[in-house]
Amino acid sequence: MTAELATKADSLVLDYDLLDLPTAQHKAGLAGLLLHLRSLEQRGIAGAPSVERLDRFGTSVRFSRASLQLLFDDLYAAKREQILSRSKYANKPPLGETFVEVKRGGKVLQEKRYVYEDERPGGRVLAFWLSKGPDDPWLRLWQNMLWGILRAQPTTRGEYKNRADEKPVSFVGKLWLSLKKAQKQRAKGALVTESIAGSLFIGAQDKNAERVSFLGRIEHNLLLHFWQWAAPIFVPRSVDARTGNWEYRGFLVVIPEVADLVEIREDMERYWRRLEPEASGYRPTQALVDLPAEGGLEFLYHLTRDKLERADMLYGVHGVELYHQEKQGNNVRQHIAERMRVDQGLLRAYVNARDRRAHPLFKRLLIGNLVRGEPWFEGAQDLFDRYPIGFFIQRPDSPRTRFFGSDVHKRFEQIIQDLEHTEKLMQPTGDDEALQRLIYKLIRNYVDLRTRDRASIGDKKFSDLSEADKQKYRDVKPKVATGAFLALRGRRDQDIAEYFTGTLCSVGHYLSEDDFLLIGNLLMHNPEKAKNLAMLALSAHSWTPRAKDEQTDSAQAPAN
Repeated sequence: MTAELATKADSLVLDYDLLDLPTAQHKAGLAGLLLHLRSLEQRGIAGAPSVERLDRFGTSVRFSRASLQLLFDDLYAAKREQILSRSKYANKPPLGETFVEVKRGGKVLQEKRYVYEDERPGGRVLAFWLSKGPDDPWLRLWQNMLWGILRAQPTTRGEYKNRADEKPVSFVGKLWLSLKKAQKQRAKGALVTESIAGSLFIGAQDKNAERVSFLGRIEHNLLLHFWQWAAPIFVPRSVDARTGNWEYRGFLVVIPEVADLVEIREDMERYWRRLEPEASGYRPTQALVDLPAEGGLEFLYHLTRDKLERADMLYGVHGVELYHQEKQGNNVRQHIAERMRVDQGLLRAYVNARDRRAHPLFKRLLIGNLVRGEPWFEGAQDLFDRYPIGFFIQRPDSPRTRFFGSDVHKRFEQIIQDLEHTEKLMQPTGDDEALQRLIYKLIRNYVDLRTRDRASIGDKKFSDLSEADKQKYRDVKPKVATGAFLALRGRRDQDIAEYFTGTLCSVGHYLSEDDFLLIGNLLMHNPEKAKNLAMLALSAHSWTPRAKDEQTDSAQAPAN
């Protein structure tokens, strides 16, 4: 069924079908419209448009001229706030000046800020559902995304300025007439189209470089005002290779490909209500992701976790679209635009591997491979080449973050635990898991024996050593791991096999015939895989926790 328009007295019915909508943003807009109408109802606001029909694949909404105005006045609600700016605005004098404390290079500095008054979007739908209301950091994140990406140009903020001045949204009268016109034209078999602004549709331009207009049907364009209520926002971050500090890179907008309007309306309201208000700096901690795919998976995890637990195959979305955008100067740059489908196997694997506290580089490795369907260790060499060794081997110059090797250690130990459980059940096991266990233990023995030799420590258990010998062990162990790590990092092909046989396997190892064949075949046919696994194992075995409670995270995260 196509979107149909019908008039009754002074009202207008918009009849939508998901299959008729052209993009995920339009479908999310339809879900967002339903969410906005539910919010108005829950807030006790009378005179709103009414939902006359709702099923999984379509809905009918009745509007009047007055209810359309009420809806958009609520959508574009805004208020004026004092904000602090690092620099002066062009052609606008500041209200005053102030100083703020900032931490830089381990020092607390006083920096000047200029005080301005500016309108800020109200986001009443989110403010009503978020746990801290208008003070919730998730609302602030949405406001910053809107001003930094969709409405980055001040000329696109006019309607918010009107609402901050307590004026009605100005385009509603024209929109109402266009919708009425569309109804008449449809009776003649024609469609009414209008241009789509980039402030409503990610990636759109009123006219492109070839001066071709970006057009949409008027009743479809209306939906694009509302997709923001069905689209969560995340903040991609990365670790600076030189300083180890966080760098925040714009915003990740996750737009669902809606499959079921009834499900998505329930799911999204529950999603907003469940978000935790804890913040890192001024950003919600839950919003921080280390690669865009993590944002998509995290949203799908929250959206479907109850259904995964009861093996419910009915999801409100087919997948999600990921848009990573960042304001650079006067322009908004799009880093990534990609799609991720809902895959039950992928979601279950993500749930099993999910650890929001894991080291950011480890998460990039693990989740990136999960999405690509590759083994968890694939491509580790790229990280080892790009970042200093202190990120991977615990040393005095290592960044003060959660240690990469502790997460690698947990991953190897989980693989070994699962493998041993399978073996106890007398079930067949894969060579890949057996290889990972073999190399992990081989590296553990190498590092331990070389450390004891260099520290002149005997073969007593570590727990039986004197405190002085324990400290020697801790001091020497990273040096042993560093030497082997650097030696492997620079080797290729046959050189890797020679280093394994001549160095790593040269001390105190007993290999069964099966183990010998496993590692021999690996070194012959895929030495890079052996290298990746060995370097990861060296990272895991480069440190010795001082106490049981230090085995997870002995250092604080970088300052935000």
